[in-house]
Amino acid sequence: MKINTNIAAEPLRQTRIDSDNLLKQLASARRVNSAADDAAGLQIIDRLNAQVNGANQGMRNLYDGISLANVAEQTLAGVSDGLAELDSLTVQAGNGALTDADRAAISEQAAQISKSMQQQIDNSSFAGVKLFAKDKQIAFSSGDTLLNLKTPGLANAVSGNGLDAIDFNTEAGRSAAQNNIQSLTKTVNAARADLGAGINTFAAAARGLANQNENVAAARSRIEDLDYASAVSQQVANGVKEQAAVAVRVQGRISAEQSLKLLA
Repeated sequence: MKINTNIAAEPLRQTRIDSDNLLKQLASARRVNSAADDAAGLQIIDRLNAQVNGANQGMRNLYDGISLANVAEQTLAGVSDGLAELDSLTVQAGNGALTDADRAAISEQAAQISKSMQQQIDNSSFAGVKLFAKDKQIAFSSGDTLLNLKTPGLANAVSGNGLDAIDFNTEAGRSAAQNNIQSLTKTVNAARADLGAGINTFAAAARGLANQNENVAAARSRIEDLDYASAVSQQVANGVKEQAAVAVRVQGRISAEQSLKLLA
């Protein structure tokens, strides 16, 4: 004769499964670790993860654009300073008290300034991209949209305007140089204004993405993250249930053995 002693086995087995699931959740700090936990929730989490990752990359792109614009703007600031120095030298060379030797010294100084400006323009690059080789629109994706930075072509700006060989000995030469300096200064200042506007646009777009990302991450967290207080309480309750089920099962075995002895 056999007496069934598995009355408490199934509750004990289920309690242990629940405890194992809770341990996984506590270890990962996530309520949803697999489709078995919440199939619909897992799909939403995956879509939100993709959105967060895309926005993060978009922000990195925009900050690269800001960095590029800063490099370009700093180069143009140096060129602008050089043009201001050249303009000052053309005015200085018009001083009737200067000798030919004085004007020759001014000419040499101007040549060094012009050479430095052209070197700044030619060497200005960002991550291997030449910034002023030609007129260009440099595009950066924020994820949903493309934002552009405009940079002017200044490859021969100095020599093309005759600023590498200014005639400081005649009024006509100095006047022509001043006109060319003013023309190039307008081009440089316009480019700096465009870059400054681009920096502000990119920064605003990055802030918008950051705010959006914060909200999306919060939404994901509400679905995915574990309520630790509730999980710990449930784990304690499962522990009590497991102990009770074990006690019932042990007691059942003892009772079964006693019954068999009496029947025997």
